[in-house]
Amino acid sequence: MGVEWKRSLHPLLLESGYWTNRLRELRLSRVSLVLIPRPELSSNGIEVDEFRVRAHDGIRLWGLRARSRFGSQSARVRVVGPSDLPKIDSAAVLRGEAEFVFQEPAGRRLEDRVLDVLRVCHLAGEVSSSTARVELVAPAGCRAPDEFLIASQLLADEQRGPAGNAPLDETAGYGVA
Repeated sequence: MGVEWKRSLHPLLLESGYWTNRLRELRLSRVSLVLIPRPELSSNGIEVDEFRVRAHDGIRLWGLRARSRFGSQSARVRVVGPSDLPKIDSAAVLRGEAEFVFQEPAGRRLEDRVLDVLRVCHLAGEVSSSTARVELVAPAGCRAPDEFLIASQLLADEQRGPAGNAPLDETAGYGVA
């Protein structure tokens, strides 16, 4: 079931020119990925690892990666708040989805949260055995957070290729559920 995500964001937040330097900074920053097996969270059908990765500004992001031992057909990214612990959606993993759920550090600006989501999406695409697209998944019953809306537009724009400084299509909704 998809989450209704269309809502009004300030037009500058969807302007690709605004993000050009920030995305370049993200691409140039060192990823520094560490995967730590978590056998106590794993089961016969699900393999769970803790991941630690550096954000564009050096802040450590951490979370859990889960995938089916029988292979994954797609990847999904979820975020939990600073005071919540990441928990795996076992049903989604058993359906064949690799899941990356990370804890957002407290006090992050929207711009940094967007870049954090993009970092984990790129990580999910690279580390996941899946070649399918990465989906951003909002908490059950909640609207997608602003960082998901902006990140989905940036990911869609990235797939379409360079389009100069044209505004991002705010109706695309690519990858947000």
